[in-house]
Amino acid sequence: MKFRFSVVAAAMAMASSLAVAADDDYGFPDLDGFAATVIATPKELQPDLSIKGRPFRLRSLTVFPERPVSKYVWYHDKLRYLVFPQKGPAPLIFLIAGTGSSYHGPHMTTLYTAFYLAGFHVVGLPSPTSFPFMMTASSTMVPGVLDDDSRDLYRVMKMAWEQQLSKKLDVTDFYVTGYSLGGAQTGYLMMLDEQEKAFNFKKGLMINPPVSLYNSALLLDSYLRDNITTGTEAQLFWRQLMTAMGEEFANTQGAVNLGPDFLYKVYRNRRPNDQDLATLIGLAFAITAQNMVTVADVMTESGYIVPVGTTARITADVSDYFIVSARTPFRLYFKDLLVPYYQRSDPDITDDDLIQRASLYSIEEFLRTTDKVGVSHNVDDIIMKEGEIDWLVDVMGDRARIWPRGGHCGNMAYRDNVEHMLAFFGASLPEGR
Repeated sequence: MKFRFSVVAAAMAMASSLAVAADDDYGFPDLDGFAATVIATPKELQPDLSIKGRPFRLRSLTVFPERPVSKYVWYHDKLRYLVFPQKGPAPLIFLIAGTGSSYHGPHMTTLYTAFYLAGFHVVGLPSPTSFPFMMTASSTMVPGVLDDDSRDLYRVMKMAWEQQLSKKLDVTDFYVTGYSLGGAQTGYLMMLDEQEKAFNFKKGLMINPPVSLYNSALLLDSYLRDNITTGTEAQLFWRQLMTAMGEEFANTQGAVNLGPDFLYKVYRNRRPNDQDLATLIGLAFAITAQNMVTVADVMTESGYIVPVGTTARITADVSDYFIVSARTPFRLYFKDLLVPYYQRSDPDITDDDLIQRASLYSIEEFLRTTDKVGVSHNVDDIIMKEGEIDWLVDVMGDRARIWPRGGHCGNMAYRDNVEHMLAFFGASLPEGR
């Protein structure tokens, strides 16, 4: 359930002295799960994934022609996705973004470039929990139930192939992978395709998937709400953050790139604690969840945040809506929006039913018996409840690669991880990369 750090990237100006290398042969820095999640992989530890020119194409689909386009979000009239085409015959791989993420972003860029350089046609899709997907391609517009969200993805994939890509690309085989929430959806997509066989996927890799979306979301909610409980604490935290950011920017020579290298450097200069880092991670997730709950409420006319029938001008003051949505954790989104939505069509459905459908537990038999699905995960992933990594190992067996550290997706761009990811699909980077 990857969440965006665009708002808090520079917040690692609160970080501490770099830990020494771990006593093992895995060369990713010996950071704890919180630090690794925020910092990610320094450039010097990544393979060379640079690409000359701009070999990608931006495509768009009208998924539900009958769905009216809101005048307030006219720019989301179609679902947009990204394609990296090869010039000749090649396998095609679909990439699924993490929670709230679009078809671009650091982790998607890692996946795009690695698979493109390895010789794949690459198609990148936004998460069903992202604003654009919810508006244009979600059948429910209340994401969070993995089977329904994955069916929405599968519909988009089939439309993209049948209407556009099949006319442009010479494809030898089909594959799929995704990270975080997109990783969990990869497992569902593989099962769907076994039933419908629109693509006959040869393999699918789940990268840092949550086992239970509900459990992981509650953990992420707690990182913010357990550490900041009053308005005074929030103001103090924000003031300290802004002060530290200003000092670090002032000490930086030249332009600042808010990427892993800068954050890694800052990590050596500051002294954070896990509470500070957890708060930042919780804040990033809260912003993603806030977008999701607001869009779901407005699109389904639930009246939870915005009163039903409200017609606002573009210049309207929406401060009250912003405040309410900011105070709505995933737990309440699930209880007050998602569950009631499903109960409108099936009054007998329960919270537990939907929690099960929002997890990999509901496809355990498929994951145990298929030889087409693998998983790449980290022992210290901060979105995983105790015992969930062990469950994955038990279910996946030798198809599970569990790294000793890396937090949540923090080591995705590390050279060993990229090599393993590509090798799972029988590929590799060109020599010298």
